[in-house]
Formats: sequence, C-alpha cells, structure tokens
Amino acid sequence: MVPGAVPGGAAGGALKKALFIVGLLIVAFCVVPLPSAPAQTAPLREAKGIGPLRAGAARVRIELPEHPILAGYAGHRRARDATQPVYARAIVLEAGTARMVLASIDTLLVPPRFWNPDVCALVAATHTHTGPGGLWGNVVAGWLGSGSPDDDHRWAVQRALEESVRQAAASLGPARLQMGRELWPQGPARARSEGPIDPELVALRLRRPSGGAIATVVVYAMHPTSAPHEELSADWPAQLDTGEAPTLVLQGAVGNTTWPRDAPVGPPIARKIEEVLADAPRLSEAPIDCFATEVSARPQASKSVPWLFRTAVSNALLLAFEHTAMQTRMRIGPVTLLGVPGEPVGELGLKARPVVLVGLAGGYLGYVETPERWEQGMGESAKTYFGPGLAHALGLWPQ
Repeated sequence: MVPGAVPGGAAGGALKKALFIVGLLIVAFCVVPLPSAPAQTAPLREAKGIGPLRAGAARVRIELPEHPILAGYAGHRRARDATQPVYARAIVLEAGTARMVLASIDTLLVPPRFWNPDVCALVAATHTHTGPGGLWGNVVAGWLGSGSPDDDHRWAVQRALEESVRQAAASLGPARLQMGRELWPQGPARARSEGPIDPELVALRLRRPSGGAIATVVVYAMHPTSAPHEELSADWPAQLDTGEAPTLVLQGAVGNTTWPRDAPVGPPIARKIEEVLADAPRLSEAPIDCFATEVSARPQASKSVPWLFRTAVSNALLLAFEHTAMQTRMRIGPVTLLGVPGEPVGELGLKARPVVLVGLAGGYLGYVETPERWEQGMGESAKTYFGPGLAHALGLWPQ
C-alpha cells in the first residue's frame, strides 16, 4: 500500500454513510411536514372616526425603462411596446381623528411586505396581466408569473405609490360620498370554471361640496387578460380611468371569473358605474374605520399532485413562498371592504355579503377556493397552494 493512501474500503464506507443520510433526509422531507411559524395576532394598524368627510386623491404614472419586465404569465417577458401608461392611484380619507388610505396599482399583484405605511391602508393590484413585473423578490414566483425580480422595477412602483399617497394627502379637503351597488348578471364577467361568479358591481364616488369629482372607486370581478401579452398595459381597467379625477379599479372575487371574447369590456362597466351612482345620496358625514392585521396559512399541495408527493410539495411550497400576508377591513360609510391577499372565487364573494371582497390586496397567497370544491378537485383548486385551510384562515368560510 502506498504510504498515506486511504483504504478503498474506508472511502467507500464513508460514501455509503453520506448517501444513507441524504436518503433519510429526502424521505423525511417527503413524509414529515415542516413546522411553520404562527402569524401575529395583534392588529398592525387601526383607525376609527366619524364626522365631516375629508378626502384627497391622486394618480401618478409608474416610470419604467424602455422594455420593462411584465408580470402575468409564466416565464420571463419584457414589453415590446411600453407606450401605454400605467399608474398608482390613491385616496386619503379622514373623518374625525381617523385617517386611512385606499390605493390601487396597475400590476399583477401586491407582493408580500411591499409597503409599510404609517397609517391603516388597503392597497390592491388591478391584476392586469400585462403590468410591470419583477416586484416580488422571489425567483420561483418570478418564473410562475410575477416577473424576474428587479429592484429598479420594485422601487419605481413604490415611488409612484408613495407619491400618489403624498399628493392625495396634500389635496385633502371637504368631501361628499356617494355609494351604489347592484347585482349585474348581464354584465361582461363570465365563469371560467365550476362554481358561481359574483356579478355585483360596487361603486363609490367622492365629490367636493361644489360637485366636482375627487375620485371614483369601482369593485368588479373580471380577470384583466384581454391585452396583447407583449404590450405594457393596464388592460380593461384603463378604460375606466379617463377623466381628470382618478378611478380606482379593485378586483372583487375574481378567482374564477374571466371576460367575454365577443363583446366590449370597458364601456359597459363605465355606463353601469354612472347608472348605479345616478340617484345615490351625497353624504357629508360618515363613519370610517380601518383594521389591518397579519394572517397566515399553511401550504398544502392540491389534489392534482399525486398522493405520494403531496407532503414533499407542501414542504417545498412552505420554503418557496411567504405564508403570511396583510388583511385589511375598511369601512367607508355604508360599505365595508375586506382586502383578500389572493384570488377568491365567486362563491366566497357571495357568502361574504354585505361585506365586499377586494382581491389581490395586501400580499399574495394564491387562489382561494371553497373547502368543499377543493376536496372534490374542482373549480380553481388545482391552482391553489394553501389548500382548503386558506379560506378558513382568511375568515371567508366557517370552520
């Protein structure tokens, strides 16, 4: 034997031990669920007041490079055409000693921990699938559709959001509130999977005492996927925001809702907004309140994953994605909005009434299907990665 050489048997034994340990770890990963930390239970932001309404609003363009990263579809995409503007929009509301913020952004989703304001806020994405991407610093999420992580894109959207809030606060003044809501089964929204859709349209308009519009808010559930895939666009929500006063489009229970391929989308919604607001009273005083807290759910692979691999996939999801998000409940006079950090299906919106669900708000935990439909492997359950427990965790389905 050559002096200093390691006996072949010893080297082989060490390799076998290493492979055995690796094998045990793989088996454990496949059969033992990883622990997850509980979410905070204390409220993170609160505001409550009643009295004369004050409001301000602003719309700020998101300044992006020539060929920005797009979010909305799997893979990495950049816009060939980026001439259409995309915006962040904000409304600041005050009543009594309370102040709160309602904001919308022309993008696919609001990533976890995207913005941490010093006031209670509900921040939602319009969910356009051709908006600026790269906002979520997660490579896996980037490939799945949020766009390759890019700090410059994230900062551009944050700057526009913060500037819209700043300008809205600077324009605060006396306001009158109008609110209308109507079931609209003849509207353009269409179901794309099993289960009912939520056809309700909710509209709020803030005006000055002189009658001039400050801003309009519309909640209507319909996926914005009608624009060309390689074109920067806010999709159909942009068709509602054509006036001097901004229009904030908020998605409702959008999870299983798509648009018609044979009819216009924006114009009928714009007409319906004016119709439901035509005779709405103008309130100069109203209660407002806002309550934001953190919610958490445990990842769970859908039933489309073979049973043998479900624990492994669930563990991988826990490691790959945030499992906490912000949930905000906001009351504006006669209507209460509940921000959902994901894409709830229509049945959840119907069940929540009179509360109005606002999807894609405060983070992203994926699709939210009903527990019953998830167990049957129907509807949008194959797209979920937090299983039937997510609807429970968000308070959208009784335990």
